[in-house]
Amino acid sequence: MNIAHTKTKTATLADRCRHAFVRRVAVCCLFACAGLSVAQANPGDKERDAQRSADAQRAQQQQRQFELRAEDNRRRLESQQEQNAQSADASRRGSGSRMTPDERRDLRRQINEAGVDIYRNAPRR
Repeated sequence: MNIAHTKTKTATLADRCRHAFVRRVAVCCLFACAGLSVAQANPGDKERDAQRSADAQRAQQQQRQFELRAEDNRRRLESQQEQNAQSADASRRGSGSRMTPDERRDLRRQINEAGVDIYRNAPRR
């Protein structure tokens, strides 16, 4: 069990979620500004309003397409990383070799860190 890999993966997913949230907020702000400008426009500005709403719709469609492409790229990258990790584990373990001293040290460190998370407060006697 590789805890460090899980933490890194979780951190990158959190960053991507944060970026997607910021993009959605930006799109909402864009629509809010467009709505305010429509509310203050003169009745004779219908053509301009239609153009603005068409521009806003195009921007929203482009944003959706961008997010879909980014999501596909992220999934593809994650699957490649998982395949690489699995093949590396299989090649290392397949030969029946022992762990290197660095691997043992990392494993001990991860076990100790996990123990600290599980048993945060020492039991009272």
